[in-house]
Amino acid sequence: MSDEHVSPDTGVRRILGRLLGVGTVCAAIIAVILTILHWERNPRTDDATIRANFVGIAPQVSGHIVGIYVRDNQHVQKGDLLFEIDARPYEAALERARATLALTRKEVDSLTDGAAVAQAGVSRAKAQLNASAAEVTRHEMDPVVADAEIARLEAQFSHADAHLKRLEPLLPQQFVTQDRVEEARTQRAAALEALNEARARKRAAVAALVSTQAQHVATEAALQQAHKEESRAQDAIGEIEGINARIAAAQAAVHSAELDVGYCRVVAPFSGKVVNLNISPGAFARAGAEVFTLVDTSTWYIMANFRETQLKHVPAGAPADIFLQSQPDRHFRGTVVGLGWAVLPENGTSVMGLPQVERSLEWIRLATRFPIRIKVENPDDSFRIGASAVVTVRGTASGTP
Repeated sequence: MSDEHVSPDTGVRRILGRLLGVGTVCAAIIAVILTILHWERNPRTDDATIRANFVGIAPQVSGHIVGIYVRDNQHVQKGDLLFEIDARPYEAALERARATLALTRKEVDSLTDGAAVAQAGVSRAKAQLNASAAEVTRHEMDPVVADAEIARLEAQFSHADAHLKRLEPLLPQQFVTQDRVEEARTQRAAALEALNEARARKRAAVAALVSTQAQHVATEAALQQAHKEESRAQDAIGEIEGINARIAAAQAAVHSAELDVGYCRVVAPFSGKVVNLNISPGAFARAGAEVFTLVDTSTWYIMANFRETQLKHVPAGAPADIFLQSQPDRHFRGTVVGLGWAVLPENGTSVMGLPQVERSLEWIRLATRFPIRIKVENPDDSFRIGASAVVTVRGTASGTP
């Protein structure tokens, strides 16, 4: 049939078919573009695992376990008793430390009394030194007085001697009587005797001064010895800036022993689940060696690995949709906490101080994946460390228009 015989209805249908085909192709293109934009602005990954903080529960003291009060996979509260170590050796050590503290206090009291005695000895030696100094001062005047007395008596003797010498030549001529001559002789002898006695007193005064000075030196030495004894007594007490070091050390030993007794009871540092409990009472636990693991179930995270080309659409604080592989029909909410800043490179590491670069020819360069930490807002009991998850980040931080 020729074209001029085509009915108007057939031409309309052809036009509508062509428009419908073009519209379908355009809609498909738009859908693909929107999908790509949505995929770029809301990156998604199924390379994600569930994480939580956990610690290895290890005792701070060594000993035999006498009681385990939890079971594997049990939920415990913060402060719950987990297990107990035989405390008898540590209790004995505590009693020994307390006894040592009591003895130390007694020793310090005794040393304090000794220091008081030494201090009294210093005061007594100071008093003796002062008295000795006064005695030296007093005896220092005796030779001076004796010298003055000797000078006076020497003058008196010289006068008596001269007077006798004038009278004796006059006796034969009977210009003087025998009595006057005898009187002059008696005065000379008395003056000589007084002079000799004064000289003897000076020698005694000098000897007394020397003896007093020697005693003063001995008293100074005794005072120095008393100071040394006082210093040794104070050092033995162990008083440093108002704190007795001996008592403080004994008290610290008691406190350490009390801590060891307390460490025999191991309690939960936070609420969580007991994991990998494979031990029984009677086992020997060593300080610092993990007995089991405690998982902190109060906060759960998703560690999602995104390609480096997607990181610009994963800002910190952005909301995220989370689906677990074990519960694909349950929706969980999350918030991006932070982006990973380092991963181990495949090459370029250093060997013997030089960079190692492998020989390779790659036509396609795969984007590196970086871990993103996402905090789960509404976790439930189905969360387990290491479980797989699917995460979609909605691309804008909370509160960002």
